[in-house]
Amino acid sequence: MSEIKKKPIHGYELANRLGISLSSAYEHLGDLRQSRFVDFKEEGRRRVYFLTYKGKYLLKALG
Repeated sequence: MSEIKKKPIHGYELANRLGISLSSAYEHLGDLRQSRFVDFKEEGRRRVYFLTYKGKYLLKALG
């Protein structure tokens, strides 16, 4: 989630930054979204993920 904290990001960019497969990135993003830590907005054909208030609160609490 710390990568998303820096700026909203799409799944492909996140996978590249973390060095993981695209399918793994989207699986984790799906889990985070289901837990309401992240959400997305449509920008053209891409989904751009961003932290929700709950996600920001969690990162702050974790230090």
